[in-house]
Amino acid sequence: MKKVLIVFSLFLIGFTLNGQSLEKAPGDSIPWELRKQSFIFNTAKMFNDPVVARTALYSLLAENPGNVALYDSLAYLYYQYNQNASAVLVAQQALQINAQDQFAMEIAATSLDKLGAKSRSLNYYEKLYLANGDINTLYKVSFLQLELDRYAESNTSLDIIIGDPQSDERTIRFPTEDGNGQDVKLKVAAHRVKAMILEDQGDIEGAKVKYLEVLEMHPGFQIVQQQLREMTKPKTEGE
Repeated sequence: MKKVLIVFSLFLIGFTLNGQSLEKAPGDSIPWELRKQSFIFNTAKMFNDPVVARTALYSLLAENPGNVALYDSLAYLYYQYNQNASAVLVAQQALQINAQDQFAMEIAATSLDKLGAKSRSLNYYEKLYLANGDINTLYKVSFLQLELDRYAESNTSLDIIIGDPQSDERTIRFPTEDGNGQDVKLKVAAHRVKAMILEDQGDIEGAKVKYLEVLEMHPGFQIVQQQLREMTKPKTEGE
């Protein structure tokens, strides 16, 4: 997920933590309670205290129950600390207020995926793609479609990605044995998913050919090399 700034800063125009008191300035229309909870939230974030930060957000929501930005901030806070079920519920509340809230869609989609609710996650990713038209989002859609055995739909999504000129410019980071990771073009990553579809469908020879094609596009693509080794290693008795 793209790193975002907590939208809570909208409440702190003209107010910083560095040496500033909470005393209301002349002509300042920000309510005292809002300033106080804003200060508590930002200080708790600075000191890595998610419980206090969350409590401050709830206090602010009590005063501003229709504010989508606060729900987004709370959902992100839950997401950061892997409280995925809570992140989903808060994101869903944000979407009830604003059905076009793309940040809440992404939080819900990612959190549901972590919870193993693949079908529900896919629904949110599809909504997000319809809203943003981003091929990185479509890549996540294609991968979930593969995991749900929706092969034709996944191939259609991958064809769209491969046909988009941006897929030659954008990259995805994959894990490597040394832990450093490697950046691979989105187009190459999409071709890898096509090979995975063939393998999942039982077309082992077709999958091998496709994996080799991917390695021609990106020599040294470690995860593909590993997939090929797994496919070609001799079967032991009982497997």
